[in-house]
Amino acid sequence: MKNLKEKTFHAKAVLGLQKGYSNKIISIEDFKTNLLKAQKKIVDKFGVGLSIQLTPCTIFFLGQDEPSISLEIIQYPKFPQPEPILKETFIQLIADMMIELEQNRTVIQFLDETIMLEQTDTINHKINYN
Repeated sequence: MKNLKEKTFHAKAVLGLQKGYSNKIISIEDFKTNLLKAQKKIVDKFGVGLSIQLTPCTIFFLGQDEPSISLEIIQYPKFPQPEPILKETFIQLIADMMIELEQNRTVIQFLDETIMLEQTDTINHKINYN
């Protein structure tokens, strides 16, 4: 049996399933359709395939209680990529998804840093931060 090893790389982002700050819910099917389109754009632009693990979750913060999806990638030893390319392509994938799904903000967690992508300064009206 082969044993393939690569340096560990892991990234995670969470996208809400509410369109904008409305009560309109994005279906899992629509989410996956948009993910597939974003994956194809990454392959076309960078020649990199990103296998994504999807996990249902909830964003819960001071009045916000939003069904969400956690997206995670790893360095897949069968098709390894340099870490800077994995970071760049995952950020691009999440940015493309945010635009298509009308998400204003998300955070991407890497092992060495956390990046927030934000389209506007608007805050969800359900959050009571004061």
